[in-house]
Amino acid sequence: MKLRWLGNSCVEIIADKHILIDPNYTLEPERKFDLILITHEHSDHIDPEKLKKLDYNKLIAPKATLEEYGLEGIEAKPGMEVEGVKILESWCWKAKESVSYYYEGVLHTGDSAKFPDVENPRIVFTACFPDFYDDYVSEMKRLKPELVIPIHYNPEKPEKRKNAEGLKERLEREGINCRIVEVGELIEI
Repeated sequence: MKLRWLGNSCVEIIADKHILIDPNYTLEPERKFDLILITHEHSDHIDPEKLKKLDYNKLIAPKATLEEYGLEGIEAKPGMEVEGVKILESWCWKAKESVSYYYEGVLHTGDSAKFPDVENPRIVFTACFPDFYDDYVSEMKRLKPELVIPIHYNPEKPEKRKNAEGLKERLEREGINCRIVEVGELIEI
């Protein structure tokens, strides 16, 4: 499996399925996907113009997101599974409706600081808002992932990159493996 962070909360998964999560990228992704997954309706997680550029078989998003952007797709409901992707609860701040996605050991939690239960997570992609560092640390201690990757910040702005660095420092003090990746960097697991 190969993974790439493409900016904001956009993550590309290249495995048995080619998946793009939260299509508001800063680095152009591949064009053809089996699945596009959207965690919630906030504009930093979906850009309709960028979505139009992509070729995909299925779009999965919460009902509120589908309705807000006038999209055709599968309504994401916690407890569902679509083509090996588990749709789980999420608690994103000020979202009308949000979900997390879990695929072959990779958990993407959108903006949430409270994570759903998953077994044996290999990698967790998480937001890194300083106000929620204690929550992220607590959740990672509970989930015990092999690796945590902070996302949802602008790496070109030093003050925002510090959010990821601060979370990394906090997690590593607790013995939790965390890695800051560059936009577009390939991660192989």
